[in-house]
Amino acid sequence: MGAVLSVAASVTILRGTIRELIPEELRGYLSTLIRQYSSDHTMVVRETHEETTNHLFDCITTYLGGGPLALLSATGPAPRRLTAGKNENLRNLTYGLDRDSDIVDSFHGVPLRWKYCSDYNSVLQSEISWYELRFHKKHMKLVRNQYLPHILETAKIIKDSSRVLKFHTVRRERWSYNPVKLSHPMTFETLAMDGDEKKDLIRDLEAFMNGREYYRRIGKVWKRGYLLHGPPGTGKSSLIAAMANFLNYDIYNLNLSTVQSDSVLEYLLLHVSNRSILVVEDIDCSIKLQNREAGDEPTSFPRAQLTLAGILNAIDGLLSCCGEERVIVFTTNYKDLLDPALLRAGRMDKHICLSYCRFSTFKQLASNYLGVSEHNLFSDIEKLLEQVNVTPAEVAGELMKSKDSKASLEGLIKFIEKKISDPASPKEEGRFDANLSQVIDKTQSELEGFKKEMTDLQKKSTATENKLVELKAVSEKLAKALRSLK
Repeated sequence: MGAVLSVAASVTILRGTIRELIPEELRGYLSTLIRQYSSDHTMVVRETHEETTNHLFDCITTYLGGGPLALLSATGPAPRRLTAGKNENLRNLTYGLDRDSDIVDSFHGVPLRWKYCSDYNSVLQSEISWYELRFHKKHMKLVRNQYLPHILETAKIIKDSSRVLKFHTVRRERWSYNPVKLSHPMTFETLAMDGDEKKDLIRDLEAFMNGREYYRRIGKVWKRGYLLHGPPGTGKSSLIAAMANFLNYDIYNLNLSTVQSDSVLEYLLLHVSNRSILVVEDIDCSIKLQNREAGDEPTSFPRAQLTLAGILNAIDGLLSCCGEERVIVFTTNYKDLLDPALLRAGRMDKHICLSYCRFSTFKQLASNYLGVSEHNLFSDIEKLLEQVNVTPAEVAGELMKSKDSKASLEGLIKFIEKKISDPASPKEEGRFDANLSQVIDKTQSELEGFKKEMTDLQKKSTATENKLVELKAVSEKLAKALRSLK
């Protein structure tokens, strides 16, 4: 140890002596001469490029310091000085090189040495930073054509996988400037959903995530549309949360009742980021869309409004081309209430029906809430579920009442038996259809009332116009009389 310290001290003294004896101009000339005959090349990546932030510099920082494994897996020894930090928009700690520290990376068996440098610029009065990449000159094509693109791609993967998900809402016709952190724990592993349907959906989402080149080859916008329909309480919101966690996408929750016109909708959609899920919940009842073909009964006071044409253009029109890697999810309790134009093939790529709780769904819920996969009461519950419609939300509510599995299952049995004995409880799918018919009738009645109101407004408008004509005629007569008096 003493010998090592002695050598280090000697080197330090020798370096200082050389700087004192050899002028700076001569040292620069010697360095240039050595570089000319050296077999190594050095590539410099500065923090700024053409007076803007250098995207490659940021990607190198992410690539080298995406996590401790990114540094410790390098071929050479780990650097003695590291920086560590935690960004509130990232899930994990991040690590990087400290000033004048270096590390050797390996790409296709080729050693590549990175060094992080920084200095104070007295002119700019700020710290400037850059990376130096040293490699053998015969590997220049490999570095330019493969290694640097590899860094860009890997950095994107690291950022996407470690970022904190956000939940965006609309405030005053604009997306909120401070989206909340999306920390919903639901995943496909814990989602109570039919097993085959769940596997099919996961395969579909995986194909979409890996479909950049496929969508580009077929000339189609890289987006995917899902329509989730079924009775209330069947898990539509939970499924959306599971999709967001699986894809690692932000959620943009769009309440169409707050959107006053097509232009506002266009603005909102143009400001939805890539790698996101746009959710429009309860589209059947959130707004009264004006049909594109509704041209009769024109009003005297036209105003901007949200139309069906605007919605359709947002889904698959030119507006949908302004972004990629987006998922659009519509939810509805009553699919039959939707305009057929929304259901046309190509607009919503996949329709997913979330129905009442079946035995396979119940088993998933029992595993989640009670931690049991088998129980002697399961057979009784299976028979009862075949006789009555119970939503997964109702089953989950009963299972949460007790942590004791037997007591919880017995309570669920009593709950289902009560629903069977209650004549007001739906015992078959037809009851849901009857409720749907009532909703349709009510909606049609509301539409008729709306038309009547519009007709009354038109009549009042016409009467007002007639009054204005009469007043104008009277004023002309008065003016004529005044002129005659003069």
